[in-house]
Amino acid sequence: MAKKRCTVDDVAKAARVSGMTVSRAMNGMPGLGSETRERVLEAAKRLGYRPSRVARALASRRSTSLGIVLPDMANPFFAILAKAATDVAREASRSVFVMNTDESPALELSAIESLRAEEIAGIIVAGSRLPEVKLRAAVADFDAAVLINRDFSGPGRGCVNVLDREGAAEAVAYLASIGRKRIGLIAGPATAAGARRRCAGYRDGLQRGGLAYAPALVRVGAPTIEGGVTAGRQLLSRSPRVDAILAYNDLVAIGVLRALEEAGRSVPGDVAVMGTDDVPYAAIVKPALSTVRADIPLLGASAMRLLLALENGEEAEIVPPQKPTIVIRESA
Repeated sequence: MAKKRCTVDDVAKAARVSGMTVSRAMNGMPGLGSETRERVLEAAKRLGYRPSRVARALASRRSTSLGIVLPDMANPFFAILAKAATDVAREASRSVFVMNTDESPALELSAIESLRAEEIAGIIVAGSRLPEVKLRAAVADFDAAVLINRDFSGPGRGCVNVLDREGAAEAVAYLASIGRKRIGLIAGPATAAGARRRCAGYRDGLQRGGLAYAPALVRVGAPTIEGGVTAGRQLLSRSPRVDAILAYNDLVAIGVLRALEEAGRSVPGDVAVMGTDDVPYAAIVKPALSTVRADIPLLGASAMRLLLALENGEEAEIVPPQKPTIVIRESA
């Protein structure tokens, strides 16, 4: 026979108070003496009482829904990540608001504020484009918050990261190992922490390969296919002798392939190309794209599991940063 779930009435009887007093004590509401509050909390702990999310939401006016903020839902990386996170939330009988910010810091702030106004208790922000101080202030009012690809800690706070710097360094070192001497970089937006990490990894990889850093081999582009085409054309115009390119993500790399085709440069004969992320498109373009693979579903699922744990008041479990792997296909 299943064990009977402990109720508010059970706690009220054990603590010699009313059910309303139990609710006020469990939700941290004012107006109770410290002795009464402690007696209720002790009784609840002894009886194994856990308030339902719905009841707690009604008492605190918090929604039982959760929020996810993404910089670009059209990017398969974030679409896959969001699906994995929402799958985990669904298993926990939670609904999720997914917000798209179109790579705009202003829209990101607006999206977070919209979720806060809806009394959302927990939020995941993936690939934030906000400065550190503004981001921390923006999520301060949420009971639980998890950042993806940003360092974040504290009560009700946690993060899930990919070792972007190490991945970029391995990619560049690999390109150097196959004889490439003028390795270019199409960097992502300066507002993206992942872009800054990959730029640092690019320099690390050059050093490991015994190559000098040359500013003329670095261009910045939007993290889209169109951004890759534009930045690829600029790089080829400025440094026509480039013989390998590491792109900020796979979409940018696909755009670079188009720019190289326009310029009559063969891949990988004249120029080797590597992307980052290993989204589904990477394996089906021609030539198939070599890339730095991240386990995107694991990233999203880990973030949601961490958020649910933090929201339940559990101590944050440190999620080890994910180490990406190099996938070699036709383009390199």
